[in-house]
Amino acid sequence: MAAQCGRYLPPGIARCFYWEETMAGTTDRSQGRIVVGVDGTTASAAAVRWAVREALLRQASVHLVFADDHDRRIRAPYAGRRDEPRPDQDQSAATAALDAAEQQASQGLPPARLSSERACGSPSRVLIDRSAGAEMLVLGSAYQPARSASDAWPPMGPVARDCLHSAACPVVVMAACEEACTPVM
Repeated sequence: MAAQCGRYLPPGIARCFYWEETMAGTTDRSQGRIVVGVDGTTASAAAVRWAVREALLRQASVHLVFADDHDRRIRAPYAGRRDEPRPDQDQSAATAALDAAEQQASQGLPPARLSSERACGSPSRVLIDRSAGAEMLVLGSAYQPARSASDAWPPMGPVARDCLHSAACPVVVMAACEEACTPVM
């Protein structure tokens, strides 16, 4: 018997979580995977914290992804190149960011449910590719959430916009925060 979540919703529009699992024939949700984009920012750390809490609720695993964009030739010729880190500095910063995210996630998640990867390519393309088969993709946004009720959508960077547009799973965007956070999108 299916119980409706919304009292005034017509049949077939919204069903309770229990009904969906019963219809699918399984209540085993241990195969889920939450992909988290990591870049070393405080927003990225907030995304890792939120993803770990969500993985515990869903009994899912967390896959941390740091995308290195080494092919800088595809940048527009008018895009500045000053203050660009040397490749060895870039690699050590990437390793440090991924290690910090792994350490943070391992404090709340069993090692068997945590994996990480450093991938080469455009961050948007890498994260969109990794979203295939995932329960959700969690990203951090350096932009602050909307402050007034008239601001319907908070501003966000190009990676978050691309992922919201093209990811194969739901996308959660987190703003930078220190403790327990709620998603921006």
